[in-house]
Amino acid sequence: MIKTAVLLLTLTSLIIAPAAIAQNNDNPTIAWLKWGDSRNVALAEKAILDMLEVYGFITADERAMLDDERSIEGERINVIYGDSLFDRMEANAIIDEALDKDADVFVTFTTQMTQIVYYAIREFIDPPKLIFTVTSGPYITGVAQSSCVKPDFVIGTVPVTNYEDIVPLLRMQNPDMKVAGAIWSPQQRASEVGVARIKAIAEALDPPLSIVDETIIVTPDLYQAVDNLANRGAEAIIIPIFTFQGFSLLLSLTYDYGLPVVFSAPQNAYRGGTIGGGFYGLYKQGVIAGNMLIGHLNGDIDIATTSIYESDDFAFAVNLDAADLQDVEISQALLDGAAYIVENGQSAQGVTLQWPEAEITLPEMPIEERRAADLAFLAGLECTSEMIAEQQAALAEANP
Repeated sequence: MIKTAVLLLTLTSLIIAPAAIAQNNDNPTIAWLKWGDSRNVALAEKAILDMLEVYGFITADERAMLDDERSIEGERINVIYGDSLFDRMEANAIIDEALDKDADVFVTFTTQMTQIVYYAIREFIDPPKLIFTVTSGPYITGVAQSSCVKPDFVIGTVPVTNYEDIVPLLRMQNPDMKVAGAIWSPQQRASEVGVARIKAIAEALDPPLSIVDETIIVTPDLYQAVDNLANRGAEAIIIPIFTFQGFSLLLSLTYDYGLPVVFSAPQNAYRGGTIGGGFYGLYKQGVIAGNMLIGHLNGDIDIATTSIYESDDFAFAVNLDAADLQDVEISQALLDGAAYIVENGQSAQGVTLQWPEAEITLPEMPIEERRAADLAFLAGLECTSEMIAEQQAALAEANP
């Protein structure tokens, strides 16, 4: 790869430590980069690894190493495994390492890591490919404009969070609710957009629901944020999509104040959230991202003309243990509609804390049948000139 922005730095690094940055084989090198651990990411990771293993790109032993979050120089592919642990400086460091090792493909998880990688490589003359998943905000962060209006080196899967489905959960829990609180981070664009949507949707309910909001920068800010929301009359708290490390602290505070919490992801109900509603199909997202990666490695697709995949599968879940700690009685409407219910730390629907979705394995089928189905799916993602023109016109109309 020819890199314009970091060419001098890279050449200097080559002179200083050539052995440290060289791969020992000519296999494709994949940079596998996470912003941090979460159940959402784990589901997508498992799916991509399942796909790589079933297609023979990794062996069982190599899979075990990747499951242990270790890099590999494999028989068919190399993988540089990196987790930034929610730290921007660490993210930059592992991106630099991957670039120094001439990564051919970046596989990124979550909006934060996808955005950081994109802005690190977008000015290169011949950038590595970027395949993202569990990334809800590629359009609002500038990674792409739409599914087919995007840089030639970018592709991925987008779990669409429809707040139109999530906000009404507040009224399903309490039809008389008048005020709800929201917590978001100004450092994360997706959460800023999310809280704006929540406010607009709540205002349009009949009768309108008032949303009061508080911002946090670091975890200790939650103490003041929850106290402020309680003092402003919030009867519940709703959390837009964003990544933060204070999950347990937030929950403990809501127990003290008796406030149920609605998270914008069903998986968070198993982590202790009172109600989790939103996109439900993260394993499937990983399967599709894995299909894209394999299609690229096999030369079956041109990423430049393949669309970003969007899906909006919705479900919600309920945690009765959290409700008990908050002294909240969950409504019958929520109990009747929940995809799964957590009680005494378990779900009768077959969902677990480690894997908070019901379907988390590839269907059994002959490899020839699987390949035919996967190739047919990828063929359906081709961006035609008509699709591109239509999306460009829609973007121009929305942003005159």
